[in-house]
Amino acid sequence: MILRLLTGFLFIQTSLAQGTFDPSTCGQTKGCLFAPTGCVPSQDCRISFSYQVQNGQTLQMEISGQPPNPQAGFVAVGFSKDNSMGDDSVSACVSNNGQTTGLLAYTPAKSITVKNSPVQTTIQASATNGNVYCVLRRQLGNTGDAQIFDLNGTYYVLMADGPLDNGIPTYHSNNRWVLPRTDIGRYGTNAFGQTIQSGSGDDPGSQGATSGTQHSTNDKLKIAHGILMVLAWSVFIFTGILFARHFRGHWPNTTMLGVKMWFNFHRTINMIGVGMTIAAFVLIFVANGWQWSGPKANASTAENQAWSSIHSILGLLACVIAWAQPLNAVFRCNPESKARPIFNMIHRFFGFSAWLMAAAATMIAVVHFNGMFSNRDAALGLYIAYIAVAGLTLIVLELIFIRNFFVSRRGVGNEIEMVRIQRLQLAILLLYIVCAVGLAVAICVLIGLKPGDLA
Repeated sequence: MILRLLTGFLFIQTSLAQGTFDPSTCGQTKGCLFAPTGCVPSQDCRISFSYQVQNGQTLQMEISGQPPNPQAGFVAVGFSKDNSMGDDSVSACVSNNGQTTGLLAYTPAKSITVKNSPVQTTIQASATNGNVYCVLRRQLGNTGDAQIFDLNGTYYVLMADGPLDNGIPTYHSNNRWVLPRTDIGRYGTNAFGQTIQSGSGDDPGSQGATSGTQHSTNDKLKIAHGILMVLAWSVFIFTGILFARHFRGHWPNTTMLGVKMWFNFHRTINMIGVGMTIAAFVLIFVANGWQWSGPKANASTAENQAWSSIHSILGLLACVIAWAQPLNAVFRCNPESKARPIFNMIHRFFGFSAWLMAAAATMIAVVHFNGMFSNRDAALGLYIAYIAVAGLTLIVLELIFIRNFFVSRRGVGNEIEMVRIQRLQLAILLLYIVCAVGLAVAICVLIGLKPGDLA
């Protein structure tokens, strides 16, 4: 008998030390939310969260997930009055050098303030095989602190995971999800321990991160930003670069508005692309509340090295250079001037450098911004295909250019052969345009069908 009791006691202690999230009672005795979209609980969900009111006075929460660095990482649930980060009350499960515990915090913007308050206590905490699990108990009612919300109400639920910086949760890049408005007090027990369901919130009891076609205004602005940038850099600006580099000798006797046709194509196509980048730039700043999301002097190292931060600075540099190109072209010297080749080299260098930085920023997006595409893997494959097409087009046209250069120096070419070469160049350009438009539009469709309400 004693041996049986001892065995049972050890089993209970082991279960408490290594707790796991149990989804079997979700929607019955407790409400549950999961991220990312479409994940299967206990199989591939990044974050699992449950909530249950106890005796009408406290809220018991389970937070479970797999932070990027289990040795120094966190999984957090934020309670927000809107669907964007900022002015949120946060409960988190933190694992730091083998120690796992709960944490209470407030996020005034894209920063975090730890709250040392008895309002929240850690009932259970463990970290096993890269997964952290916490059971937290939080008091309901007026807390006396405006930064610690009374959770007996309806809130948007924000989920995130990320690294720690000196033991404190830091910037979580794009590992974040927004879930619908949820009545936190819907599931609970009364003073007699009886399970009750109350409230009229939107929570169905067990659901995943917002998906489908419901997008917030910020979401729509981000979608428009992504679509405009992809089309501007992949279709218009690169095509404009090709015209300036490889089609100066085409249509030599044809002019429009007093200039040769290649320059008309180069100028018009690039100005359309530049206009689209300006619009995209404004849209993303509006979506971010006119706040800069790139590297900042007062930000932590983790924030400045986050992929979203690198994406922002590369995009900014690419756009600024693209906007400056038409201005420096206004002050170009006469075509017969000895300094004209120097201008041409500088203009070409900055133009192609801007495109390379834009391509790098786009690649970061398709690799790391999972929530910006309905199918991130498909977007990545399509953009790799685009880079291959653009690179192959550039290489082939450069080889033709080098070949023409040596032929002209030896004086062995003839007019018929030059016409054939020019037709080949035009065929390559048209093939590039068809492929670029097709691939870019496909990527834009994946952006337009992205899951809704990303934070």
